[in-house]
Amino acid sequence: MVECIICDEEIETEYVRWCTQCERFAPLLVGAGFEGRPNWEVRAEINTILSDDRGRSSTRRWRVLLEKYQGIDSDWAFRVNSEQNNNKSDPWFVTDEVKERQLEKLCQVCCIRGNNSTDEQIKLLQKGIPLPDGSLLSTVANNWAIDGKKLPGQVPYKHILKSLTGNSVEKKNIEGCNWKLLLTSLQLVANNPCEEILRRLPNRHELRHRYDLMRRNHGPGLQLFQGANLFLNWNFWVENMIVNPEVDPRGVIVGLRQRNQQVKSNNKIDWNLLEDYGPWATRWRSLIDQGAQMALMRIWAGPSIRIKNSRIQLRTIKNGAWMWSNVPPWPKLWALLSSWALSPPSTKEHQLLRAIQWCWNDPFEELIPKEPERRALKLLRQTCDSSDKLSISKSGESVVYVEGTSGLFYQVGSGPGAHNARFTVKGAKSLSQLQQGEGKAICIHEKGHFKKLPLGDVFASVVLTLMDDLTSANKLEPLAGFIHRNGSGGDFLERREAEVIPRWLDHERNRWFLRRDRGRWLNIFPEVYRILINLPIGSVLRLPIVLPNPAIIDNTEVAWLIDTADEGELVRSLARLAGFRDANVGDIEGYNAFERIMVPIDGVRRDLVEMLGPYERRFGRPGEPPWWNLFPNPIAPNRLQEQLPEGLNRPLEDFIINNPPFR
Repeated sequence: MVECIICDEEIETEYVRWCTQCERFAPLLVGAGFEGRPNWEVRAEINTILSDDRGRSSTRRWRVLLEKYQGIDSDWAFRVNSEQNNNKSDPWFVTDEVKERQLEKLCQVCCIRGNNSTDEQIKLLQKGIPLPDGSLLSTVANNWAIDGKKLPGQVPYKHILKSLTGNSVEKKNIEGCNWKLLLTSLQLVANNPCEEILRRLPNRHELRHRYDLMRRNHGPGLQLFQGANLFLNWNFWVENMIVNPEVDPRGVIVGLRQRNQQVKSNNKIDWNLLEDYGPWATRWRSLIDQGAQMALMRIWAGPSIRIKNSRIQLRTIKNGAWMWSNVPPWPKLWALLSSWALSPPSTKEHQLLRAIQWCWNDPFEELIPKEPERRALKLLRQTCDSSDKLSISKSGESVVYVEGTSGLFYQVGSGPGAHNARFTVKGAKSLSQLQQGEGKAICIHEKGHFKKLPLGDVFASVVLTLMDDLTSANKLEPLAGFIHRNGSGGDFLERREAEVIPRWLDHERNRWFLRRDRGRWLNIFPEVYRILINLPIGSVLRLPIVLPNPAIIDNTEVAWLIDTADEGELVRSLARLAGFRDANVGDIEGYNAFERIMVPIDGVRRDLVEMLGPYERRFGRPGEPPWWNLFPNPIAPNRLQEQLPEGLNRPLEDFIINNPPFR
């Protein structure tokens, strides 16, 4: 019996290392590649083939695999007539002896240890590598081409040179190789050519979209064609770089746009053309023709092959984590792996590639999170089992449902969430609403040192925090607002009504407190707005006509200096947001009167942010916080007092204290 690596629960299946409950959270801890695990039948097949050679060299294991699966998947790129140009009258004719000397020289210079390119290597590679079919593989400014036709990425030239200078058996195995087709397909599997081309375009800032055709972001919510994009990308390059070689490589971005438009408009793919260039095209055609299998295209475990240091490497698992293993310099093996990688993720051929990745180093290998992550997930599992307030989704999603002390329900799931958090939080009045997808998102995210904690610890902390949501709401304003809007919490709401400023907001404002001699915009006017929203209905504000002069409020001691026309305009805007309008009330010479006739609530915060924007851009200074963060929220009508609170009834500046205005 095998035990779960998280909760130590016994598992009946031989290869599985995760129980059904814990594996729902595996993508959060080990990445989305967990979703692309091969099935156990294919893993058993690969383990049977490799069992006799475990502990031997990797070259021996690769040879056994190639002998077992050699066929259409390894021979699709070896259908070219191997006859060479023997016309000695050709000015560019090169004898076989000269080619051998060129290859030997290239190997001596380019296949040495180390990754730094020397001037001699650059010169030789620019002259080109002679290929058996008479073509020339060369590079200029890190751009590779065959006979002047650009390739979509980097080339494993060290492996190519070793294959061209191998023994007689190895040379015989590369006869008839279509190098352009093989290298193009291999590069598309290993790299994302769009990124390289985007960096070289002189007008790249005009491109509004980037097409991530080859890479998958770890996390849920993958698009339907995420796994199929690899094939669609190959489809484009075959049509425009091999079948139509006159196409300018710089037009690839335009072609990608057109290709995406074709996919969106359901235009038909030229299958008869593609099936001549790779066996995976037939598999994709069969899958798409079935219609009901489209959802299987999203099952993809990320990139499997890469070209690193001019060599080819396969992504494998060792000791529970991903690593890169070297692949021998055998073009037929490259063709085999490329064919499997380009096949639909649901086919056996693609599953064989994934099985090699999983079983290459150990027959029972599995993606395993680090020890802190396992401890945190084990704690969460134990908490869920011991508390009737917690439950795990039965639909197979990595979601935990929490019932808080307020009687509200919360759903904690995988990210990305608010402010790119590694988790998401939703709330609702009942569990059924969450299960039906009707929950409201709550803006709770990581901050400070929490971003450095393992994801398992953060996830468990969020769940435990929401179990006692009434206490946690004192420190989490979004959570407090959610409880308030949903009318739950009893005594908590009464305590919250008595609080003028939440603790977190008060701390944030105090952190940016500026002395009077360091700027009026962040000192005077937030306090002015606080006074205006606390004034009762009927209060009168008087603003001076001639500046500079003090502004006053009738029947209070409040006064402050308005120094410029911009300050006067800002005060008028703040007054209108607070419900003040023009009035003729006991006119005083040199002043305009404004009376508070309403207490607006809805949309005030949005209007305040929009109104402060121009002033912040004109008068703000580097390092200052967003101005709107210093201005309080409006006061509801039922919370207004009959007169201005004592703590606000005072002059706002030393100038006003020393020079009291006319009353």
